[in-house]
Amino acid sequence: MNRLLIKRTFVTSQALKAKKGSGDTKTAPKKRNKYSDTVLLPQTQFRVQLNGKERIEKDEHLAKTCGFPELYQWQKNNLSGPDFVLHDGPPYANGVPHMGHAINKILKDVTLRHKILNGNRVHYVPGWDCHGLPVELKAIDNDKSLRDPLEIRKRARKCAKEAIAKQKQAFQSWGVTADWSETGCYFTNQPLYMKNQLNQFIKLYEKGIIFRDFMPVYWSPSSRTALAESELEYNQLHKSKAMTVRLRVNNIPERLSSYKDRSIYGLIWTTTPWSLVANQAVAFSTNATYCLAEDSKSDLYIVAKELLKNLESKIGPLEPIEYFEGSELKDSTYFHPFTKEKCPFLAARHVTTDVGTGLVHIAPAHGPEDFLVALENKMRILIVVDADGRYTEAAGPRFHGLQVQTEGVTKVIETVNLDMLHIETITHSYPYDWRTKKPVILLASNQWFIDINSIREKVIDSITDVKIYPKCNRAASKNALLAGVQTRPYWCISRQRSWGTPIPVLYSKTTGKVFTNKEIVDRLCDSIDKFGPDCWWEYSAEELIGTDLIKRLNVPVDDIEKGKDIMDIWFDSGISWSFATPNGEANLYLEGNDQFSGWFQSSLITSVALQERPPYNALFVHGFAVDENNMKMSKSLGNVINPDELLLGGSNLEKNPVYGVDILRWWVANHGSQHTKVPVSKDLLEGCKQYIHKIRLILRFLLGVAHSHRQDTNSSVQYRIIDKYMLYLLYRYNKQMQQHYNEYEYHHAGKAIMNFTTNDVSALYCTLIKDRLYCDEALSPTRVAAVQVVKEILIVLLRRIAPIIPHLAEEAWSHYTENQAMPLHCTQYEIPSSWNDPTIVEYVDAALTLRNNILRTTDKNTWKMHGVIEATNKDFRSLSLLYDEEQPSLSELCEILQLSSVTLTESDTITETRIQVHEIQKSACERCRRYPETRADGLCSRCASVLAKDKPMTAIM
Repeated sequence: MNRLLIKRTFVTSQALKAKKGSGDTKTAPKKRNKYSDTVLLPQTQFRVQLNGKERIEKDEHLAKTCGFPELYQWQKNNLSGPDFVLHDGPPYANGVPHMGHAINKILKDVTLRHKILNGNRVHYVPGWDCHGLPVELKAIDNDKSLRDPLEIRKRARKCAKEAIAKQKQAFQSWGVTADWSETGCYFTNQPLYMKNQLNQFIKLYEKGIIFRDFMPVYWSPSSRTALAESELEYNQLHKSKAMTVRLRVNNIPERLSSYKDRSIYGLIWTTTPWSLVANQAVAFSTNATYCLAEDSKSDLYIVAKELLKNLESKIGPLEPIEYFEGSELKDSTYFHPFTKEKCPFLAARHVTTDVGTGLVHIAPAHGPEDFLVALENKMRILIVVDADGRYTEAAGPRFHGLQVQTEGVTKVIETVNLDMLHIETITHSYPYDWRTKKPVILLASNQWFIDINSIREKVIDSITDVKIYPKCNRAASKNALLAGVQTRPYWCISRQRSWGTPIPVLYSKTTGKVFTNKEIVDRLCDSIDKFGPDCWWEYSAEELIGTDLIKRLNVPVDDIEKGKDIMDIWFDSGISWSFATPNGEANLYLEGNDQFSGWFQSSLITSVALQERPPYNALFVHGFAVDENNMKMSKSLGNVINPDELLLGGSNLEKNPVYGVDILRWWVANHGSQHTKVPVSKDLLEGCKQYIHKIRLILRFLLGVAHSHRQDTNSSVQYRIIDKYMLYLLYRYNKQMQQHYNEYEYHHAGKAIMNFTTNDVSALYCTLIKDRLYCDEALSPTRVAAVQVVKEILIVLLRRIAPIIPHLAEEAWSHYTENQAMPLHCTQYEIPSSWNDPTIVEYVDAALTLRNNILRTTDKNTWKMHGVIEATNKDFRSLSLLYDEEQPSLSELCEILQLSSVTLTESDTITETRIQVHEIQKSACERCRRYPETRADGLCSRCASVLAKDKPMTAIM
């Protein structure tokens, strides 16, 4: 038999045909307040909005009353772990708190709070980098000629202490959890820290990894100290004078003997004319072919064959008349451009024929390659530049006292005179002192170094297992970390300043011999305990170390002097893992992307050298703050935004309103963990404000629903399918959020929070259950179920937003009647695995698809509608489960579709379920405003039943 259509039909009692226009067309006046007292409206004192002074006072109140100061110690005492160690990279103890501080500290706090809520016991010791040039320069800002180390240290200590107090107060105001007491933090200038540092130094020295040597290092004349690579910044627009200079050759190669009666010159090209004063040789390549070329004046020049054409563009036509190999220049000599002393031509591996002339001027005191050439040829190193970057007396009377990079260049050009064949100005990348913003030079001096070569392979191998976040930048970040280690031969760790930890060495005045060992360091540590951290500068070596120990060094007591160098601050902070972390290892280091050449690297090198493993298991790298035009914030540009202004508002509140802590933290979490340049602008902050407002709105509704209209702990619970569906969504959301937090993808966490709260919670579940919540009997099993689900939503939402916006989470939690009078962060909560029921999705999705179809086709109140559904076999099975044949108008299908009545039919012939809706031509229930069958008193049967049981109650909003 051919069945064209088979139907099974459920018809609600209100699906009876109603004729259009039937009945009385006159409308009686609405009795608006007759049943208002009987509707169970949400009740809460939680406010949607707090502005201005109220916002400031609320943030301060929450921090004090919700356990913010006590949280760190509480979790230490009450959580069982496992432990999570986040090691704090110490900010400099100078300057006011800025947006970079906010990004860093808030991202750390988001991490810590997530771990605490998950039951981890966290270890986090805030630190400050108190020593070094940044603080010292600020301390002597008004007295740059000050040289007394004790006075400098006194002023620097005061500067550091004042800066720490300001920064600490700011970090606390941002909600950062820690033990902020003096004993709960670490400071690189505190005696305990200095003693640990001295002990790590001597361990490295005894391993042979730290050594002292004389070699060129980056030297900052403006700071009067050596600098490490990490303390440089490269100015891409630096301009240098580049000169092509001729040097008169004395002994010429045998090949050129026929020209011995003519003047022959070697041509050199240099971008540092001032270093010609320190010239000691000219280098050539044994692999290059050179030629003797004649100019229009019949002068003869030695130049690399490959660079002849390039030179012609600068000095005019050159006619090659003889070719020879570079090796033939061996034993040739030339006259120094200023002293006219005879200097050698020397073979060197670093000479190329890419640029210049193929002959390279060698000043061993001012270049690493030049220095190696001098060592190979056993040359004495000529030093003609002092710590201020001025020529010494050894440079000769014409140059003595001149600043080499300015006056010196001018004087050299003037003195070279006719031997300068060409001069040009080139723009190129050049290293600058990162603090004074002035150019540095290379200068040979006695310094202390860590030998990277001896541990390079171990360091590189150790990086393999380090995880780097965010994942999207993992490859580039790992390459940046590797690059700093792969190309760095030495790390200069000595500085010629006063504000720092002394390098614990003694010297013989007569021989220059170095003395240091574990016993000397132990005696010095005892002296620090006895005399304080300034003792190295205040007391004699005999008083600090003891006469007996000095005598055992086999050197007269009066021949001993203390070293004058301090340790590089990157060494100070680089060994912080050995002081502030349990067992010298952290789960995570979290800092800005500039730390690949800084703290990430110094920590890695010292840790591998001392304990043969990295000090961190993972790195989380964030960007730096920029303005709306992607410009780095700086005082000179006037684009600096002070975090305090965001919290407290500016002098003009219309221009700079009070945003509060939540908005600052939301901005950090949603932008600081994904961009290398973290934009901050009025538009972005206003956007963050709107997001927080939306979250507050849904929290207010949830808190209002969670209010107990009636107390009955024995009331039964009957979950509907939509309730179970919501619990499944909640389970999935929680799992997704855990993943985002665990992967440090806080921007994804922010998106997930907004998507879930606005769509799944607000637009879907809360919308669908409002009728049940407002109009069912207070203790009806299905209403109790909805309230219970709302409570679960509330708890999960608060726990998942709490790491990012803890003030808002704790504020909402304080309005939750079941919070047990303890802060949210101090509660434990576990989601039942029974919520994870994906099979329920199929049942609900069929109904939600119909709901979306209804919303697309009508803009009217859907409760005024009756729906006729023609379902496929598959959808019919799902939709049937949502249908209550005995009480069809109160069935779950009506609740999900937000229709007052439904007709459900099944069809074998259709491929897609469809629905048609029609407006119901009957009066609405005067209480619930739905359109089931109403009685003579204007109520539907459900509302009549509720009123018969419930006494009137008043909603207090």
